[in-house]
Order: sequence, then structure tokens, then C-alpha cells
Amino acid sequence: MTKTKIQIYKPFGSSISQQDLPLELIKDFKDDLDMIMKLPEDKKKGYRFGHKLAGGLGDGEFLITPEVMLKWKRQYFDEVITFYAESHFNDRKVERIIINSAWHNRMLKNQWNPIHTHSTYIGPQENPSISTVGYIEVPKQMNPIEGEKLHYPFSGCVEWREGSEGMFQHASYKRLPKERQFFVFPANTQHFVYPHSADKPRISFSFNAVIKFQKLN
Repeated sequence: MTKTKIQIYKPFGSSISQQDLPLELIKDFKDDLDMIMKLPEDKKKGYRFGHKLAGGLGDGEFLITPEVMLKWKRQYFDEVITFYAESHFNDRKVERIIINSAWHNRMLKNQWNPIHTHSTYIGPQENPSISTVGYIEVPKQMNPIEGEKLHYPFSGCVEWREGSEGMFQHASYKRLPKERQFFVFPANTQHFVYPHSADKPRISFSFNAVIKFQKLN
């Protein structure tokens, strides 16, 4: 029986899992990013990951230290991803989960991410099954973006898109992130982040993972 409160959303064709991050995980990830940011440039260069990502975060994307990621894979992520994967199949059990890339996002004012997927990994690893985003530090208030309308706020929101709109179906799902929220979704789901309009940075992380199921008898 899972210990973590997990909710599965199915706003369009694919499902999105939402759950809260443990407070100790948030502290570990903050400490890891702080450590990286204080490194001299010649050592910090080894952590930079933005050149492999679609995002418009300048130099705000850094690899998560493997020891930190492995700790929380065992203590938290494996449980959440297994629940997500097995909830879609009655007769399949997850054998193992392989994380093939994991990184911090430090988003500054006016930065944004264009629409993209994580379905193809740039490197020797296998293409991922799922992607994730978790929110470590979120400013309490977003400033309205010029031209933003009261009936359709979008400053700082993340939005997932799939398929086409119809009378009885939605093609998008938009959320304004809150601290501790953690989302799991298929790696081939299109998603993007509207411009961050707060004066303080928003700190998040993402990773991609391959799900391996046990072989059927």
C-alpha cells in the first residue's frame, strides 16, 4: 500500500499524476543547487545542462548531483512512478525505473519555456517513458503580464497539450504551480511554461525516466 497521497488526473488523452514532495527532499534539492551555484565557473561548467534542453532559462539549468538523485529515487520517486505506471495496467508490474537525465531549473523574471516534449533523449540512453516536474521554491505572487486578461490568467503557468479540442474533450491542462507539487506525465506530452513574472526566482527540477515492466508469462 502506497504511503504517499497520489492523485491521477486525466484531463485529456494522457494521465497526469500529482503529489506533494517530502520536506526533506526539498531541503536536499535546495542545498544541492546552492552548492552548485557557489562553485567556481570551471567546476560549475560540468553541471550546466541548458545546451541539451529547450528552455529559455539562460544559464539556470544544472544537473542534479547523482547522490542526491539516487537517494530520493529510492525513498520517493520509485514509489510514485510505480504507482503511476501500474495504475494504467491491470496485469503489469514495474521491474525497474531508469532515470536518464535530471536537472535543476532556476527561472528568473521574464524567462519561459517553449512548447516541447521529452520523447527523445540526446545521448546514448534509451528514450524516456515519463517526464516530471517538481516545485521547490515558488514566489508567493506573480505580477500580471502586460495584456493578460482577468478571465484568462497565465503568468507563470505550466500547460500540457494533447490532441484537439472538441465539445466533450479538452486539449490542454493549465496549472499555476505551488511549492511541493510534483507532476508525472508521459514524456511525449507537449508542454510549455508561460513567462515567469515574479521578481524572485522560481526553483524547480525535472527528470526523465524509462519504465521497465516485468515480462509477462
